[in-house]
Formats: sequence, structure tokens, C-alpha cells
Amino acid sequence: MNTGIFEWSTRRLAEICDINPSSKEISDLSGDIEVTFIPMSAVSENGKLLQEQKKKLSEVKKGFTYFRDDDVLLAKITPCMENGKRWLAKSLSNGIGFGSTESHVLRPKPEVVSGWIYYFVSQRSFRERAEKSMTGTAGQKRVPKQYLENLEILVPPTRSSTKTSRSI
Repeated sequence: MNTGIFEWSTRRLAEICDINPSSKEISDLSGDIEVTFIPMSAVSENGKLLQEQKKKLSEVKKGFTYFRDDDVLLAKITPCMENGKRWLAKSLSNGIGFGSTESHVLRPKPEVVSGWIYYFVSQRSFRERAEKSMTGTAGQKRVPKQYLENLEILVPPTRSSTKTSRSI
């Protein structure tokens, strides 16, 4: 029975996001198209974009991390992750971007808005827990993809899940 109460759910991040999606989805694009390039230094510790560059796809397609509009980028290496480097990709040239290989890309699935994921990874408590999961040697520690995949996150109800049906 639908009580009309909005119900939140706890889900694993891998259930609601594609983590580090492949650039294969753009493999058929011309290398001459312009894309946005975002080095790690271009993202601030408060989630703001400081600068961007435009490059040809052929210049960045190999050797850099692929993302697109509405993806959430999260630094995975120390000290950038602990300092809060993250960014919600918006207004990319041709909707496509590339950047540092030291970022995880979180691509929300249709039932979750990207802003919700961005605000989740912006929390100090998230960074503190992620820091404890880091692997590697001092100065080169990284948040492993597996940690993100298994991370549980509280998810608000979607518009379609909040519709109530009433019988007359």
C-alpha cells in the first residue's frame, strides 16, 4: 500500500553510477573535434573549475581520463583527494572532456542526479572514510575503485518512485 511517504534507499555506488566509464563510446568520433581538457591543477579544493583548455580529441584520447557533461570527477590520489578536489562537469566542448588519470569519474545512472553524487563526495566525512581506504605507498596513495563500488550511499526517491496512485 502506498502511504504517500517518500522513501529513501541505501544503495551501493556501483548500482547508481558507472565508475570510470570507458571512452569506447566515443571511438567513432573524428579526432579533429574540439574537447575540453581539465588538468588536476585546474580544479580547486572547493570544487570549482579554475581554468579549462580546448584540445583536439586526437591529442587527448589516449593517456588521459575521459568524462562527459554531468559526470562527477573526484581526485583519487593523495593529497588532492583529502583536500577535496572534485568537480561536476558542465558545459564541456561538444559535451566531452579529458583530464588527469588521477581522477575517478562517477557517471550517475538515470535514477540519480549528478548534483546528489557531487554533494555526497563533497562531504568531509566521505573524504575521511575514503582516506582510510587508500592503498599504495606514502605520497602515492590512491582511493581504489573497489572502495567506491562498494560504498553505500543514501539515495532520495526519484520523481517516478514518489507518484502516488489513488483509487476513486
